[in-house]
Amino acid sequence: MDKTAFRFRVWLIVLIGMLMAGSFVAGAGVMHWFSAEPLLGLVGRVAQIVPGVIEVEQGRGIPASTNLQPLATFWEVRQRILRDYVEPIEEPIKLTYGAIRGMIGALEDPYSRFMTPEQYKEFQTEAAGQFEGIGAVLEERKVGETDVRQVVISSIIRDGPASEVDIRPGDVVVKVDGESVEGLGVGPVADMIRGPEGTKVVLSLRREGSDTPVEVTITRRQVKFPPPEHKIIGDDIGYVWLHYFNKQADVQLRESLDDLVARDVKGLVFDLSSNGGGLLEQAISIASLFYDDAPVVYVKERNSEAQPYQALPGRVAVPSELPVVVLVNEGSASASEIVAGALQDTGRATVVGQHTFGKARVQTVIELNDHSALALSTAGYLTPNKRDLSQEYAEGKRGIEPDVDFGEYYRGPGDDALTQKEWYDREHKKQVDRAVEVLRKLIAGQPAG
Repeated sequence: MDKTAFRFRVWLIVLIGMLMAGSFVAGAGVMHWFSAEPLLGLVGRVAQIVPGVIEVEQGRGIPASTNLQPLATFWEVRQRILRDYVEPIEEPIKLTYGAIRGMIGALEDPYSRFMTPEQYKEFQTEAAGQFEGIGAVLEERKVGETDVRQVVISSIIRDGPASEVDIRPGDVVVKVDGESVEGLGVGPVADMIRGPEGTKVVLSLRREGSDTPVEVTITRRQVKFPPPEHKIIGDDIGYVWLHYFNKQADVQLRESLDDLVARDVKGLVFDLSSNGGGLLEQAISIASLFYDDAPVVYVKERNSEAQPYQALPGRVAVPSELPVVVLVNEGSASASEIVAGALQDTGRATVVGQHTFGKARVQTVIELNDHSALALSTAGYLTPNKRDLSQEYAEGKRGIEPDVDFGEYYRGPGDDALTQKEWYDREHKKQVDRAVEVLRKLIAGQPAG
């Protein structure tokens, strides 16, 4: 081998190391703490969030047996672009990142994505429960039986910028700042929507019942997930609302539960409405506050049997004799669905509200050697009764099927005068009141329905 060929091979291997580190990682590593400040229900991505259950691991080197021919083709194209493209390429790394995004796009998986170093830093910040953006949860849906996909507002974060303008769950994102998003996945659309605090973004939204798109201008700002809210309803019903499964969720929730139990409540409403999910180990830890003698979730990696992840022993905070009602809606996703499904399947709680989001995949976030990252769907999850929540149980419905279905939120005549936050708060209060009614029936020994 002459020197030129030798150098070419060395540089090719270096490039491959940058491109493919982590791509051959098998398994979700679902029970490890993060090595680089975690994150979700995220998706999950807080946009703008893509609901998700997420873990992080470091990338690994390339196996010696790897076939390098496909990457040699990539190298050939890259070099031709750098040498002959009509305009100079000022940032060659964009070609590499673009190629990676192309590979991920070929998966047609709305939950897998690539993050540049800058995007990954933002992603890590979200783990602390705050970020800069509009405070909306995005999801990707197919249009009927076609392969056409659209990005939809799934839910809106309480007290975020999006809650103060006319954005509604179910709105389809058509344009961002006048640029069409047709054909784009949820990741690129989320990246277009996010931006620095104080800047504005204009969304064009297609809404059911409206012939023309609705245009909304939002000023981005710092959005924080509030800690769990808890209170006594009446004089004997405990209520706690968990907004997100971030790193502090289990500790904060336990504090709320301890306070409610100490006040001798007769039952508990555990509210997971519009909770987009988060960290898998938090879902397991939080389910363990309610029981400790059964699985919380089954995780199934490629070519393997589903493996149970048990509730953690000695963590129960809610006495087993205390009736529990879990309130969910269409914005309850991933980690929320794991917990709601676990409490439902084990008989520990009665689930009420609306059907949930229906996401049943785990993403592993793999930090690459240049501090970019790959979020890759590496496993699916099942409830303790082996239910796959991504499968429809009724026409147009998937996720957790409530034991008592409250029906859809209703926006009727005169409601257009309300802000999104005012409307949602009103509808949510109705749902909470109905959950309390169901709980009182259970306390009295009556059927929940």
